[in-house]
Parts: sequence; structure tokens; C-alpha cells
Amino acid sequence: MLHENRVHFLVTGIFLIILLCGSARLLSSQDASEGMWKDGATGLTWAVKDNGSSVNMNQAGEYCSNLRLGGFSDWRLPSIDELEAMYDKQSTKLYKIKGPIELSDACVLSATMNNSGEVWSFYFSYGGRSLGRASGHGSGSRALCVRQ
Repeated sequence: MLHENRVHFLVTGIFLIILLCGSARLLSSQDASEGMWKDGATGLTWAVKDNGSSVNMNQAGEYCSNLRLGGFSDWRLPSIDELEAMYDKQSTKLYKIKGPIELSDACVLSATMNNSGEVWSFYFSYGGRSLGRASGHGSGSRALCVRQ
């Protein structure tokens, strides 16, 4: 009888683990279908698409602060370090970024500025940083929004 109880407990435990893992996968794919993706390494949630057109830093910041996605309104521009952490040199996508995120151009603006007022951008084509003027339009600079 004791042996049967242990087996029943073990089988029930395994079933619950499988059920919970399946639910977690469903939630992740549901989030991606809602236009956002959570990076398990950083805990940050990303929009799965950028804004789709060239913008300057002010326009990019405004785009993210006005974004309403997945029922959330606390979207922001990422820091240059957060963008760099999303680079995946092993990716087979044109723009090498983690997860289901799809970029419309390689250059993504960050919220990070240097002391001269220049804005850091990150290039997902080769994994490098670049500085540019905050007020000017870059050649294809995009806004990719993130939230905690």
C-alpha cells in the first residue's frame, strides 16, 4: 500500500510538472502573438516589432511612451546595454536579435546619450554601437520598445 501511494504521488507530480510546463509554453507563444516577448535571461519584455520607419530620439521616445501593447502602457526606449544584450550572433535572421523579434532595419536607437548629447544606437547587422546626433534622422534608425 505504501509503495502504491508513492507511485501515485510520483505520477501525479510528473503530470503536474508537464501540465505547468505546457501552460508556460502556451503563455509565451500567446505573448508573442500579442506582439510582445519576454527575455528569460534579462526578465525584460520586448515589443516583437519596431516602429517601422526612421525616427530621431525624441520621436522614438514618444513612440514608445504612447505604445499600448498587451494591455500595458509603460513601454520605453531601452538603454544601449539592454539593446546590446539582445544581440544574438548565432541568429540566422538578417538582423541578429534574440527571440521572435523582427526588425525593419539594423539600426535601433537607445535612450542612452553621452555628455555631448549624442545618442547611442545599436546595429543588429554586425553587433556594434554607434553615436549620432539626438535631433537628426539616422539612416534607418528605429524604435524598439521594452518594459520591465
